Amino acid sequence: MRTHLEQAPAFFARSRSARRTALAIAALFLVLAPQAVQAQRPRARAGQLAARLATPVPMIGIRSGYDFEGEAWSLGGQVRLPVARRLELVPSGDAFFDSERTDWQLNADLALRLGRRGGLYVGAGLAAASRAADADGDSNARLGTNLFAGFQARGRLLPVRPFAEARWTLVDGDSPFRLAFGANLPLRAVLGR
Repeated sequence: MRTHLEQAPAFFARSRSARRTALAIAALFLVLAPQAVQAQRPRARAGQLAARLATPVPMIGIRSGYDFEGEAWSLGGQVRLPVARRLELVPSGDAFFDSERTDWQLNADLALRLGRRGGLYVGAGLAAASRAADADGDSNARLGTNLFAGFQARGRLLPVRPFAEARWTLVDGDSPFRLAFGANLPLRAVLGR
């Protein structure tokens, strides 16, 4: 029977070839692994970007517009809150400025994003509007409904997402037409997350 010391040279001879094979595989892995990882990175980034663009995120924005019936410019703000994958709750408010007075309107709308990328959207909602009621300039708040259609571009270079919107507000038999435009910013960009 051979002792451990006598078996040692045979073990080291076999283990040297095993070590050389292991070192060769490790060296090959070290050379090829960065290239494989680098080749996968653009796909991973593209997949992450596509998932981020497809997933609705809460946004806050400013908007301006023009009321063609009242011949007044508007300035306001809005928040876009995802309810479902293609459905958003959009509370907003606008002030309308003409030469004689300032009117206001508050909206609670639902927007449905259309298409694969969701840039186009349509929606409807409720409005509370203050309009001049008589020649003296007295105003009162009235309830109505909104119908709108718009397009929100994707912020590819910056997180800002510009939009343009056509809007009709039906209040007491009137249906003024408005064009609105502005920009939304994801809340995570505002909060620094």
